[in-house]
Amino acid sequence: MLSISKINEKGFEHKQGKKISSELPYFITIVTLLSSAGIGPYFMLKRVNSMELLPTIKNETVKMIKRIDLLGVDPLEVMRKVRTHSSSKALGEFFDGYVATIESGGNIVNYLKSKMKTVYDRHAESQKQSVVKLGALVEAYMTIQVVLLAVYIIGAAVISDPFNESETGINAELIFLIATPALSVLFLFAANANSVSKSPEIDKKKIILFAAPALIVSGVIIGLNLSPDPLMNPFLLGGALIVASIVPAIYFKKLYKITMASEDSTPKILRTISEARKTGMSPEGSVIHACKRKEYGAFNPIANGIANRIEWGVDFKTIFRYLQKEIQTFNVLISFNILFELISAGGGNSETLDSLTETSERLQVIQKEKRELLTPYLFVGFILMGTTGFTTLLVIDSFADIEQQSRDLSDIEEEITPTSLGLYPLIVLIQSWTAGLFLGRVIKGAFSGGFLYSIILVVMTLVGITLVQFSIIDVNSLF
Repeated sequence: MLSISKINEKGFEHKQGKKISSELPYFITIVTLLSSAGIGPYFMLKRVNSMELLPTIKNETVKMIKRIDLLGVDPLEVMRKVRTHSSSKALGEFFDGYVATIESGGNIVNYLKSKMKTVYDRHAESQKQSVVKLGALVEAYMTIQVVLLAVYIIGAAVISDPFNESETGINAELIFLIATPALSVLFLFAANANSVSKSPEIDKKKIILFAAPALIVSGVIIGLNLSPDPLMNPFLLGGALIVASIVPAIYFKKLYKITMASEDSTPKILRTISEARKTGMSPEGSVIHACKRKEYGAFNPIANGIANRIEWGVDFKTIFRYLQKEIQTFNVLISFNILFELISAGGGNSETLDSLTETSERLQVIQKEKRELLTPYLFVGFILMGTTGFTTLLVIDSFADIEQQSRDLSDIEEEITPTSLGLYPLIVLIQSWTAGLFLGRVIKGAFSGGFLYSIILVVMTLVGITLVQFSIIDVNSLF
């Protein structure tokens, strides 16, 4: 029992260490900017303690403040002991250097700026490595599709009739029906756990509200065999999947447009605030001046709302809560959070704001590089999913024709008649739809971002079903 508890404790500390490492660049940024504004160690911790966007580091600062307030320990001594109390080695090393620089009489701002540069270099590198991992996940997902096709071909060849149970009781259609969605769900969870960035998701209730009616109707018709022609079942399901995806795709497009506009506009706003401060304008006046400009696209109403609230005398915490309700982009929120904390602490001088602007610009560059690195995987996914689905249907159609000929049930006819492919077209359609959600999570950072990709892949699959099911393309006729 003791060994199990130790393992669980180590696992928890490892997770905490990873969370702290992800928050560390932003923590060092706020510490650097507050220190350059003349804020001391204790009040710096108090400021960080109010930042809800850094929950793990906030918990660490809460423990530190309690030791200072309740036990009367010197703030520098508390910081020195972070290395032994914290789950993060990097955080302990940062505080060690911070305390050592202060005690030696060194330039603490220079130390912090060099540390900030180093940590953002590591952050950029870690983001690139995450992109590589996601790329490997996409490649693995697409490879699995090819492997499933190969396994089906081998299984169907052994079973000899892919639409019925073999002598051993194995049904290839049933295996394909179960294995394909199960693997897709597995990869959806993997993509969710390893996503590089996160975009705002559409409310699940809204998705269900728009998607459920079409899917339920098509499911009932197909399940109860109410369709007058079984060959139309794939088109019924495909239409339902498209209808279920259209409204969420439109909603997400609007959300994503605001997200992109906010990411592009934030460095511009901060640069304008910094330049306005250099002219002698007050911090609040500089924010009003920057946010009232009309060059931020979809972010204009939100930026103007910030300016109006400042003019009405609303405090910065309330304004930040308003901003959180409007957007969920972390890089934008953390930049404005740091800005408001600086101004509230009296540290909104032009030099400090210049540093904040450079940090925001660096975050924007990292974000753009991630999107550029991920974009090629979208094309890879479309090509492989399109070709794999079409090839699967061709192979199934070929086996069906071979089985029909082996039973002497087909005579040479002048007119080519459509052939049913059983449940396989439905399986391929569902697979294409889930593949779109998977690509959306990887590329856009949200499952909601995959609805548009799902529509495209479903349309491509329906074209393939039409070509194969109605014998527009017939492999057997070539031999």
